[in-house]
Amino acid sequence: MNERLELKPARTIPPQEWMTSPAAHRLLAALEKGQGASREPAALFVGGCVRNALFGREVDDIDLATPLTPEKVMDLCKAQEITVIPTGLKHGTVTAVIDGTHFEITTLRRDVETDGRRAEVSFTQNWIEDAQRRDFTMNTLLADPNGNVYDPTGQGIEDLDAGRIRFVGDPVKRIQEDYLRILRFFRFHAIYGGEEFELDALRACRAASDKIATLSRERITQEFFKIMASDKPRRILDIMFENNILKDFSFLEYEPDALDHLCYAQKRYGLVSLPSRLYVQAGMNLENIKAMENLILFPKVFLKDMQAIKGALSQPDLSCASAVRAGIYRFGRTITAQALMIELTQDRVVNAFAPTALQIIQTWEIPEFPVTGEDLLEAGIKAGPLLGQTLEELEEEWIASDFNMTPDELYKSLKKKL
Repeated sequence: MNERLELKPARTIPPQEWMTSPAAHRLLAALEKGQGASREPAALFVGGCVRNALFGREVDDIDLATPLTPEKVMDLCKAQEITVIPTGLKHGTVTAVIDGTHFEITTLRRDVETDGRRAEVSFTQNWIEDAQRRDFTMNTLLADPNGNVYDPTGQGIEDLDAGRIRFVGDPVKRIQEDYLRILRFFRFHAIYGGEEFELDALRACRAASDKIATLSRERITQEFFKIMASDKPRRILDIMFENNILKDFSFLEYEPDALDHLCYAQKRYGLVSLPSRLYVQAGMNLENIKAMENLILFPKVFLKDMQAIKGALSQPDLSCASAVRAGIYRFGRTITAQALMIELTQDRVVNAFAPTALQIIQTWEIPEFPVTGEDLLEAGIKAGPLLGQTLEELEEEWIASDFNMTPDELYKSLKKKL
């Protein structure tokens, strides 16, 4: 049997816009010129775009697989004046760009040698052989522009329908090929999986858990952040920690219920924020964040936001309008909103007040402090530490008055200080 030609559609879905767009049509037509009289498709959509289409989710990246060599793909694209970039020739990947749309095209491959972090590959023309080297069965699914979906492992459709995250073949071997697949397993469960975990897969992940530390921080960060950004990361973290996956991230101060409640509140009010989730997952302890930096690369803006959230939470709780306005003035709208979400999980703010607080956060016009350093100089205070201290004290009085003190009242207070 010629396995290259025996694939039959396992399902048919309505052709998607990204499958039939002028850009996709132009690219596929260019690649077909490389097949001559062959009945075999020159390229098929593969992986995430097919999986997400079947799940009814948005498609962001469009990947294609092809039996054509990467050099042949580049020649065919250039002949049709399609911009093509050799993004990963060693691994058979090029990127075509048409009207601003990026198509990542990868030649069918087989693994020659792997070490858990990188792979040496050779090219093949066998669609089923290529599928055997992929991570999860649902990621092996292929589709043509007519919406015909092909299942080269015979398990992808069934597993997708069941919300089952299953490694292709032996999970131990798949993980040994790339240890990042341990984190990908949990990330896929967070987004696509059902309640049940494949026990063989869990055992394989646990057995290789110490290998995660051999991966680059960039790769670990990308997967961990996607897990934390999912709807219910607490459930996934529970299983991960139970199986010794990133167990060092399970800090004494970490309260799983608090993370669960925060995610619920964020989703309810449309205020999902990754920095605040990470802060709560770290037990609201910045020292724990520093400890996580052994494996995680936190963007500077995340660290700044977490520091600001800590500051906002150290102020009087946001259970009244004046406290909310003070929080906005000191820390900004976004940070105050996230501090409010966290305080909701700690019962420092009642749920009934949250809509009022969020309305203030969204609409309150932030006033400008009506006293300047120049005003104090004119009042006779010399430049130096005393001037700055006096200005801060006046501003705190103004904030404490719910921003109601007039300039005259502030000057009267200043005279008392002098």
